[in-house]
Amino acid sequence: MIQNIVYRLKSDALVGPNMPLQKGQEIEIVMDVVYINGFPVPPVLQNTFYLWIKNNPDLFVNVTKKW
Repeated sequence: MIQNIVYRLKSDALVGPNMPLQKGQEIEIVMDVVYINGFPVPPVLQNTFYLWIKNNPDLFVNVTKKW
């Protein structure tokens, strides 16, 4: 389970067919919900994005800010 974290993509990547993300893209996970650009990923794609992030930790930098 990943909770309350912000990742930044180190390089361009493909989540799946026709689902590219660009280097520098920030992806937030809040209470196991994946957000991109401040919007939740559609429910049908939540699991796909979540597993892709979890299985590819080397693609990301943790940029979570502690306030």
